Amino acid sequence: MSDNLIYMRKFLSFVAIFVSLISNIYSQQSAYDFFVLAENASKNNNCKQAIVYYDKAIALNKFYYDAYLAKAKCYMTLNNKNEAMNQINQVLTMKKDYAPALFMRAEYYYNDKMYKEAINDLIDVISQNKYFYPAHSLLVEAYISLKDYENALNEINFLISEQPTEYKYLLKRAHIYKNLKQYDNALKDCNNLINKGNLIGEAYCLKGDINLELMKNNEAFTDYSNAISHNFYTREMLITYLNMAIKDSKLPEAQHALELLINNYEEKNAYYHMLLGKIFIDQKIYESAINTLNIAISLRPNYDTAYVYRAMAKRFINKDPLNDIRRALYLNSKNSLAYEELGIYYINKKLYSQALENLNNAIKLNPSGRAYYYRAIVWDINGDRTSACADLQQSMNLGYLEAKASYDKICH
Repeated sequence: MSDNLIYMRKFLSFVAIFVSLISNIYSQQSAYDFFVLAENASKNNNCKQAIVYYDKAIALNKFYYDAYLAKAKCYMTLNNKNEAMNQINQVLTMKKDYAPALFMRAEYYYNDKMYKEAINDLIDVISQNKYFYPAHSLLVEAYISLKDYENALNEINFLISEQPTEYKYLLKRAHIYKNLKQYDNALKDCNNLINKGNLIGEAYCLKGDINLELMKNNEAFTDYSNAISHNFYTREMLITYLNMAIKDSKLPEAQHALELLINNYEEKNAYYHMLLGKIFIDQKIYESAINTLNIAISLRPNYDTAYVYRAMAKRFINKDPLNDIRRALYLNSKNSLAYEELGIYYINKKLYSQALENLNNAIKLNPSGRAYYYRAIVWDINGDRTSACADLQQSMNLGYLEAKASYDKICH
């Protein structure tokens, strides 16, 4: 073989390698260009077009891992979880320890409540990079979901040691301590947050939950009040706070809790509107009571109890309550409160036999202290002191506070 031929073959081989390298460089650039187009489409919420561009990028570079993972995110946005997982697993088939893919799969597992699988992937991620804090944070949540609070505590302690000014971790640790029933530690973290002026409302709410578990109801109520004053509340907290306020006759606090509950969570809940109307009545805010009860009735036109309370509010401001009382009894002939109101209405009209009949009906249906009290008034007007005193005694036994003064006046 001549030297020229050998030289020519070497030259052609070099040219082929050079052309291949140049081709790869251009294909890499083109893959990146398509990736950029895909990212822009994704940012504009056009995931279907983004997937088309990601596919073109991957066709030019099958090892473009970030394109697979970005495409997986698009499939998740389109609620195609199976295809999203398929993209992630393709990456892990090519590179089994690729941390971004492991972390994304862990997020998928966590959201799908596959907590043990998520934990395995997160441990693999952390073994590659101990300081990848999002993996530690998600690992905390996975452990908590499995009620593995000891491991959750270990992870959150690491995060706090690394990021002491990330106060969300301190709050999370307080929750973990609560679940471990290490209440002193939990309260210490809550107080630390309050003193530092961070996540104050959340810390007070958690303190309230802890004190409630410790059966320190007064402290819990104060904590919930402080949480609300710092504009933090949840639906569950407001319901608990409301029940505590009603039990202790703390009407302004009950009113505030109901207003927050209705405005933020229960706008269409007729019961809460009715209850707010009742609390307005108890505070002698009668026009507000009527307006609120109007809403309750508009939400539930057959709400007999709402009609009764609206009748009650009308009675206190000298408006005729009779139509509302009759409507309530038409809707529910066994509504004892409606019979009580009708009895009171007839007392005010000085129709005592009708009053007595309706109060008897009320007591048969529900022997309340209020019904006995008003029936005692009728007995007294009719000159039956013995029956009046017997009913007043029964009213006091049932805890109706107004009965004692009348008993002292009539029966002594």
